[in-house]
Amino acid sequence: MYTIWDAHAVRTWNLSPVAFMVGTTLLQVPFYSIAVRRRWNAVWALGRTQWRRILVFGILSPLSYILVLTAIQIAPVALVAPLREVSVVLVSLFGVFVLRESKPWRRIGASLVVVAGIVLLAM
Repeated sequence: MYTIWDAHAVRTWNLSPVAFMVGTTLLQVPFYSIAVRRRWNAVWALGRTQWRRILVFGILSPLSYILVLTAIQIAPVALVAPLREVSVVLVSLFGVFVLRESKPWRRIGASLVVVAGIVLLAM
C-alpha cells in the first residue's frame, strides 16, 4: 500500500524523489523523538557505541528509498512493488541466519507469506 502512496506522491504531485524523502523524514522526526523521549540516555549510549553502523544506515537507507522513488517514476508500480518487498524477506532472513533472532520459524513463515505475495503481484 505504501508503494502506491509513494507512486501517487511522486507522479501526481510531480515531486522529486529527494524532496519527497526529505519531507517524509522531517515529518517522522518529531514522532520518533516523542516515542523515545523517556529513553534518551539509551539512545545516546547506543549512538556512542554504534555510530559507524548508524552512519552507514543513515546514508544507505535514504539512498535506497530515493532509488525506489526514482524507479516508481520510470517503471510501472506493478513491477517496482514486488521488488521492494524482497528487502523485507532479506532482512527477515538476515535476522534468522546471521543475527540468530528468536522465533526463526515465525520469521521464515512470514518471509514465505511475503514471497507468495510477491509472486501474486508479479503474475
